[in-house]
Amino acid sequence: MMAKTKINHPYLILLSLFVLFLSGCVYITHFDEVMFLKGLADNQKQMQAQLKREGRLYNMLKSDIDNGRLEKLTQKGRIFRLYGEPTLCKPAEEEGNIKEICIYRNPSGGLLAEIILLKLDAQDRLYSWEIQN
Repeated sequence: MMAKTKINHPYLILLSLFVLFLSGCVYITHFDEVMFLKGLADNQKQMQAQLKREGRLYNMLKSDIDNGRLEKLTQKGRIFRLYGEPTLCKPAEEEGNIKEICIYRNPSGGLLAEIILLKLDAQDRLYSWEIQN
């Protein structure tokens, strides 16, 4: 038969509280650093999700152009709702009926990314488009 050992519960509780207190002190002293790293991780996840979304929308725009689904005279607002905000919109410089050029850039293409130029008329309707490599 084994002898029963008596465990003194108050000492066990105090020891547990002491260990928790010490680990809490370490956590509090590095709280700012931990929160900074957590913020970086959260931002990285958000950036990856945004890049994935932009890539999906860009591919949808390119597919619609390639398959003839992007129609001329489509309103600028509708284009933005369907394909997201462009990378840049700038006034057209002396291009006849074209008032503005909106640029969509492939986010996964790096420095040599393919771009799509959507040319808008004075009524903010799609006049023409161009794909540049």
